[in-house]
Amino acid sequence: DKTAAALLAAACGSVVFGILLAFIFEGVGPRTAAASLAAGLACGAAAFLSVRAGPAQKPSAWDILLLAIFAIASLRAFLWVLYTIGDEWRVLSPYNLGDMSLHIQFIRYFASGIPFWPGSPILSGAPLSYPPGADFFNSLLLLCGVPLREGLVWCGLAGAGLSAFLLWRWGGAFAIAAFLFNGGIAGFAILRSGAIQDFQSELAWKNLFLTMLVPQRGLLYALPCGLLLLRAWRDDFFGTGSGIPRALQFALYATMPLFNVHAFLFLSLALASIFLVQPASRKTLAAFVGAAVPPATLCVWLVTGGFAASSGMRWLPGWMQGTGGAMFWIINFGVALPLLAFLFWRAALRGSPSARAFCLVSFATFAPCFLFALAPWEWDNTKLLLWAWLAAAPFLWTLVLAPMHKIPRAVFCFLLFFSGAVSLVGGLDGRHGYGLAKRSELAAAETALAGIPPETRIAIAQDYNHPVILHGRPVVCGYEGHLWSHGLPYREKMGLLKNILALGPGHQADAAKAGAGLIFLRGTPPRVIKTEPPAKASPESSPE
Repeated sequence: DKTAAALLAAACGSVVFGILLAFIFEGVGPRTAAASLAAGLACGAAAFLSVRAGPAQKPSAWDILLLAIFAIASLRAFLWVLYTIGDEWRVLSPYNLGDMSLHIQFIRYFASGIPFWPGSPILSGAPLSYPPGADFFNSLLLLCGVPLREGLVWCGLAGAGLSAFLLWRWGGAFAIAAFLFNGGIAGFAILRSGAIQDFQSELAWKNLFLTMLVPQRGLLYALPCGLLLLRAWRDDFFGTGSGIPRALQFALYATMPLFNVHAFLFLSLALASIFLVQPASRKTLAAFVGAAVPPATLCVWLVTGGFAASSGMRWLPGWMQGTGGAMFWIINFGVALPLLAFLFWRAALRGSPSARAFCLVSFATFAPCFLFALAPWEWDNTKLLLWAWLAAAPFLWTLVLAPMHKIPRAVFCFLLFFSGAVSLVGGLDGRHGYGLAKRSELAAAETALAGIPPETRIAIAQDYNHPVILHGRPVVCGYEGHLWSHGLPYREKMGLLKNILALGPGHQADAAKAGAGLIFLRGTPPRVIKTEPPAKASPESSPE
């Protein structure tokens, strides 16, 4: 726990100090990056010294097996998270194609020294409305000489290692399995086809390791940090104490929106649940949350562009079931939902206070996620469902499965995890590998953009892997999937962009209206066209 808390505190401190220095010095450079990482190391050292070591938790044979599987999966996923074959940059997972391009753009964009709070790199005239923490940390590493790929790999392995350890501390082998192997019955198709593949790839409830931990880089920090806080609150309010100082808990909780808003929302709901269930905790929790409101609100304000980002929330009963009816729930979740329903009933009637608190927040998260779409893309509900599932996992084992005879218990575990295990193996199959970009095209783009100021907006085709994006340059109107899922108002800019790229009548006026200082047309070699000076627009350096 001391080492895990220290590493998380170091990452948190580096990002918070880095953003503060970026505001003061109007951007980050090598010196401010080094100072930020040094401040983070000091925070990590202070956390290590302040955390009180608790009693050792001896791993069982099942614990060791699941930790080993997690390690193997993590090595496979992150050592090949970005790699080269010949002239091509590749990613292992198809889930990471669009996400990796966006993360690379953010990392290089922050490292270019743009003033803070920056404008959105994917849409002109809009403030950044995305939690930058994980990518900002990688930009600090990049400025201090750590190559981009190596930074992505080592941060991925560190985040995965911390996640595995803290999943084990939260709920033992069962919690690790719940994260690695979640699924319904789709994977049983292997018994018919004999082919190993990710059978859940087209479903709503996909494998969490493949679709969340690997491509969602903010989760590499938010998952272990959230698990550390959940276990600390369980031990502090329902046990003999966690040994994690309240000041450290406060710092990790209040700054969570910089890394992952969904994790912050769930942690806030967990605190509310503990407040309701455990009367003795109310005074402490009221003071804790009250003190966290100002810094957390500031962080949320920043990452939502001054609360301007569209939430996309709407009534959507049945979530993504469409016309699937009952079969949607059976195929996606199998026996998980009936077991969870029994768990919630049992916890309410005969559970301990801790079981009631964490099962209450799990139920209070599952229910609205199945009734409402909480973002423009309804699949994004998974970012909260992940937490509801993991919060319930330890109690699903202790209250429902562990008391069973070993044979029905083994059957239920098999039904819970077989499909997800097949998907995990299929998703990490060595036959995979998807082209992200040609290194020769990236080199040509770098030459074409040499001498262009990093804040210059560039009009490009809306390709998720465009070389301008991969060089971290801000663009007029980026990949539509990113713009739509982030809730950005991009339709007007996209209309202007079509005429700009076609060099149609009045394209120079459209470029000025869209804020484009340059037009970049892909080719061999690429064609770069300077535009008229763009019209004065509202400042992008402020989220107002």
